[in-house]
Amino acid sequence: MVTSCTAANRQSSKKGSQKQLWVALFLQRQQFFQLTLISPLPETCTMPSIFKMLPLIIGQNIGKQVLERLAEPNRVTDKTDNVLQYDKVLETKLAISYAIGIETIYRARPEPFGGRALDICCGPGHMSITMARELKLESLIGVDLSAPMVKVANANAREQGMLKVSFREADATSLQDFSDNEFDLTTMMDAAHHLSPPRAKEPLDPPTKWVSAALGEMDRVTSPGGLIVVMDLVRLRTKPMTEKYIELLAHDYEKRGLPAFKEDFRDSMYAAWTTHELRLAVPRQSKRQWNLVVPRGLPFAQFLMGFPRERRSPFINRGRIWNDVNRAPVSIENMPDYRLARLMMATAAINSID
Repeated sequence: MVTSCTAANRQSSKKGSQKQLWVALFLQRQQFFQLTLISPLPETCTMPSIFKMLPLIIGQNIGKQVLERLAEPNRVTDKTDNVLQYDKVLETKLAISYAIGIETIYRARPEPFGGRALDICCGPGHMSITMARELKLESLIGVDLSAPMVKVANANAREQGMLKVSFREADATSLQDFSDNEFDLTTMMDAAHHLSPPRAKEPLDPPTKWVSAALGEMDRVTSPGGLIVVMDLVRLRTKPMTEKYIELLAHDYEKRGLPAFKEDFRDSMYAAWTTHELRLAVPRQSKRQWNLVVPRGLPFAQFLMGFPRERRSPFINRGRIWNDVNRAPVSIENMPDYRLARLMMATAAINSID
């Protein structure tokens, strides 16, 4: 009887996986054709087409997770070449993720504009500055453990005349300089995969211990009615898939003469958390509702969101921050890829974390 039940469960699981795959492929196909109808792909578009991504989409949705996590070689990004090349991030495809992140925040805030914000692991500050500008924040403080990054971030804020934005050194897992309930919005963008001991050190138990500590601090400094958003990469299912994904996307970095940034991207793809791992990092003592939002098919990112429990959904604004998508902080060259990412978010899976 036990054997029969087990077989039935496996068969049910297999059918469920197949259904998810076909749904993902259909949505991905629909998104691509919607994109080409809205705006034909220009010759300058360097993002791999949906057809080149198709084997990865299929592979990601069939089978178990077999690629083990490989921590970042260094916890802090402070080498000169890495910092200088990261400072050119807005020239790359990563600007698309930034725009999607800002739009996601806009859709999730009762009052989409204004308020005080804290951006953790801010790097050279480009996401922080763009977020402050586009969301019309009253003030934003960015923190990072890398002194060179903080120095560059403050210089970028001064050059852009963003006096309401400032940066300082701080550890994401111990935000002692900030009071309880101090911010209306707290974010950590493309950085959660850095929160573990470097590759050469002994792993933590559990591995997401530092991520949980950072989320606990974000929970503490955010007001009860405020919003927490963590955006990060997703570790793919196998090593061959990961290498193919890196090869396809890193062409953009090679073209722009950013070899250090390309290697950082490779390290990040191996250090990224799976959606299951990131779910486990949510602090159990939190009084917020937490949801994980993941684009279907081949996820370019995952969004962990904490908001008041009385809300049923993370998204409460149906409008768009940029009704004219051409106003988004994305280059003309990257606009077709931004449109595709936008459509993928419109059909993303939203999973509640109890």
